[in-house]
Amino acid sequence: MITLTIGGNPHTGALEDGTLSIRHYGALRSSFRATLHYNAIPEQLPKVGQEILLSEDETLLWGGILVEAEQICHSTESFTMTLRGQGYEQILQRYCLPGIALEELSPSEAAKYIFNTYLDPKDQLLLGTVEEGLTQRFPYRFYPAKASSVFDYLAKENGFVWWIDKTKTFQMKSVLPKVEEALCIDLTGRKPNRLEDLQTFLYRSSTAECKNTQYIYNKQTDVEGVSTKPLLVREMSGRFGSGQYGASATNSVVTNEEEAQRVAQQILSANPGLGEIEFTTDSDVFVPGQVIDVIAPVCGINRETLFCITEIRAVYFYNRFRYTITARETDADPLSTTAWETILATGSTH
Repeated sequence: MITLTIGGNPHTGALEDGTLSIRHYGALRSSFRATLHYNAIPEQLPKVGQEILLSEDETLLWGGILVEAEQICHSTESFTMTLRGQGYEQILQRYCLPGIALEELSPSEAAKYIFNTYLDPKDQLLLGTVEEGLTQRFPYRFYPAKASSVFDYLAKENGFVWWIDKTKTFQMKSVLPKVEEALCIDLTGRKPNRLEDLQTFLYRSSTAECKNTQYIYNKQTDVEGVSTKPLLVREMSGRFGSGQYGASATNSVVTNEEEAQRVAQQILSANPGLGEIEFTTDSDVFVPGQVIDVIAPVCGINRETLFCITEIRAVYFYNRFRYTITARETDADPLSTTAWETILATGSTH
């Protein structure tokens, strides 16, 4: 049985069946939607800015902040309220840092120093693992800005990603957590560990996020480096033209071509391929970042191909969750896709 609390107050009894959904996105961001119905005015109304906690028995399923509420009144006392929440990354997206000038620090050292020095302890965020990236130290000057944009910048210096988990712990690492596969998708029905409860299956492919060439450059020193995915370049050139799908990014801490190439390779390794699958199941073994084998000859996937789960939507009804899972083609590592940013910015989470 699930329990929904908002601002420390229970609201499970008002939850309309089939309206509760949780979505986890590729870079470990998340959102929440639910509709509550009240026949009488409750003692405590949900209010934007409050903390949302969703638990099943003693297990915390999701935590975050209520960011939007829409209330439709049916009478002077009864009403329906639609809620939208965002994971704890919302705290860094709304928290503005003052101007900061730092002595010579590496990007990871600067991230830890800013977290420990400038964030308000009342937000209850914890500092987890911040991996060491480039070790060169430089002075940093930040003008007043959202905390999320400052950490975005420092993570980008190393080609890293950051996230906040449901325990309110901040992490900044080279790749997202990798979860070993438990089940695979096999439309030939031959593999013993295939997902039996495969209810729907969709395959789509697009060049929209295709990237097989990444440049990194430092404007101050004219340092430039490039990394490529030769196999993907060859595959795309067989379809048309040069086959290059490139991108570039600035970096203020790389001092030579080797460092620039390393950051470019780091960024390129965490970007998706061409294919994307979406399937529905009642199985709860899948998590964001999990890499699974897929074979689907009907879609042109004739050999085992790796896909990384980039989004999970869980809808609760009739006392259980049903999951819609999206996974993008990958070489081996978890992907740090950023489609969640547009989704959360527009509020289109259903």
